[in-house]
Amino acid sequence: MVTDKIDAIYGGMVMLQILDEKVLKTDGEIENLYRNCKYLCIIDSYDKLADNNGYLYCVSTSSESFQQLIEERDRLQKEGKCCVIGGSYNDGGAIGVQYEFEG
Repeated sequence: MVTDKIDAIYGGMVMLQILDEKVLKTDGEIENLYRNCKYLCIIDSYDKLADNNGYLYCVSTSSESFQQLIEERDRLQKEGKCCVIGGSYNDGGAIGVQYEFEG
């Protein structure tokens, strides 16, 4: 159950949880389920990026696991899968556009 997954994540036991879901969800649905988290979705193609739908692959609950999220994205892309990262840790609290830069 989703509540159990969230409890496990926020309990500090898991910072990056692999879910590999097979059900198409919208960004809004995922963000409602996993607040203050970043997540990685697999999408059908980059042409459908604007549809804001994807198959939730994993959830990162802390910026400490962001690098692991990037590594999962890179691994999936090498396998030929289209991936997008969404969500926010909401740890800045600043007004305006926030982004992450991987240098």
